[in-house]
Amino acid sequence: MSIRILLALVTVVLLSLAGSNNASTISTAHSATADAATRFSSTYTNLLTCPSGMTKKEEKEMEERGSDIPSRCKGPGGYILSVNYSACSSQFVAEKGDDGTAFPMQTVGSKQKTAEWRLANGKPFAIIMRIYEYAGDDLCATGGKITSEALMVKGLKGYEHIDATVPVKGTANPNLKARQLADAGYAKKP
Repeated sequence: MSIRILLALVTVVLLSLAGSNNASTISTAHSATADAATRFSSTYTNLLTCPSGMTKKEEKEMEERGSDIPSRCKGPGGYILSVNYSACSSQFVAEKGDDGTAFPMQTVGSKQKTAEWRLANGKPFAIIMRIYEYAGDDLCATGGKITSEALMVKGLKGYEHIDATVPVKGTANPNLKARQLADAGYAKKP
């Protein structure tokens, strides 16, 4: 008889625990769903190893005409980061189809080595690049000494409202701050 009572007590305890576990599982699943609704991540493009996207013949023809050969760096989601050169400046543009997001002109041979793409659930929505301001010189406005350095955050198609600059000097962990600004802008899509 004591075994039956013991089994009955164990059953009641297990059922009550199961009932409370179901409630916490439901609320945990709900909050996990809310928290995991958008998963942010980054992927990077090395700007030092980008091909031109042209044939050798096309490159030779451009050189013969005195034109600079552009670079076309592959990014996520079908984006290309184009680097076009003119005289003493380089122009970085994140492109997909007819849409483009441009960064300020930089000097030729600039110090940019990497572009960071911000992704929401695996899809690109913003790009972060280090940009420099220059003192200028007799030959070019983007020449001379670097006077400041910042991380520029630009939204891609549908997120053009994301447009922020994080100064490197005086900002604790500017890379993290740039990511936070991009991610906050994603949530504020018009």
